[in-house]
Amino acid sequence: MKEDERPARSTFWRGLTLRQLFARIILPLTLLSMAIAVGSVALHQQAMRTQLPEDAWKAATDPALELTLVAPLVLIPPLLFAVAILWFGARHIVQPLQRLEAKAAALAWGDFETIKEPVGGISEVQHLQLELTEMARKVQAAQAGLHDYIGAITAAQEEERMRLARELHDDTIQAVIALKQRVQMSQGSVKDRTSQRALNELESLAEHTIENLRRLTRALRPIYLEDLGLVTALEMLARETSQNNHLPIDFKRTGQERRVQHDVELALYRIAQEALNNVIRHSRANRAELHITFDRREITLRIADDGVGFQMPKSPTDLVPGGHFGLLGMRERADLIGARLELQTEKGHGTQLSVRLAIPSDNL
Repeated sequence: MKEDERPARSTFWRGLTLRQLFARIILPLTLLSMAIAVGSVALHQQAMRTQLPEDAWKAATDPALELTLVAPLVLIPPLLFAVAILWFGARHIVQPLQRLEAKAAALAWGDFETIKEPVGGISEVQHLQLELTEMARKVQAAQAGLHDYIGAITAAQEEERMRLARELHDDTIQAVIALKQRVQMSQGSVKDRTSQRALNELESLAEHTIENLRRLTRALRPIYLEDLGLVTALEMLARETSQNNHLPIDFKRTGQERRVQHDVELALYRIAQEALNNVIRHSRANRAELHITFDRREITLRIADDGVGFQMPKSPTDLVPGGHFGLLGMRERADLIGARLELQTEKGHGTQLSVRLAIPSDNL
């Protein structure tokens, strides 16, 4: 019998509105306490009248004395009501609203499932959660429509990068190489030391330009990714970024590498590339880490640094005023491949960015 009563009692409290609480509980108890107080005064006067002489009875039933007798009895019910209201408000209003606030914060970061979990509370809170759930459904549907558009833009960007990389490799780099060779040929026919020194500087400048153009070409089109896979490409990315910026970057792979679709590997590579660029530009870190883990059902990419960190925004929309456009781009890339991006940062304690991607069943 007790097991059957618990759901009914829980349903009663969850479905109780503030108006119903006052009408069904507070008002009847208040009227009952007033009736008890008035009845106790009447019984007290009747008892004193039958047992005491008239002078003693009048002294015992003095209004001031009666008030001192009744006042504690009258004050007890309001005190109990106040305690009951505070308990009710904390249990069925404040705590559900706090849980709903946490779920709304998760919703702002793209977690559309958490808001569906019931938070309890009075009917007004439940109605508010239903409204937020409906709003989340509409936002999710709108984002699904935008994903195709963003995916098309991202694909166009990658095609443009590949075209620029080919032009740099086939035209610009070859022209600078030819210029360097002409300088080397001219060095043998020049006897003047001043002219030789100028040609040597020109050769060194051409060599430096060739290296920069090749590095730019690799950034635009990661050839290691196409030929050798994601792990090798990430390792080369960490090595080159470390060498070019004099920042120690620890690369580590855990688990056996498994190849996935090219666009998925490219998205993970671009996220790591942008994350390391953010470390170089903003973190003022002394060292960084780039780790990739292959579990049986999940790929986890983690980039961390020991830099200055920053104040974690409450929602992705707060990233724009702070100029964190790179984080928005990484989040969009993660969404396009069905990955989950997590960011942990605090001022003075560095930053850690993790991307978790479930491996499709056909790759298991």
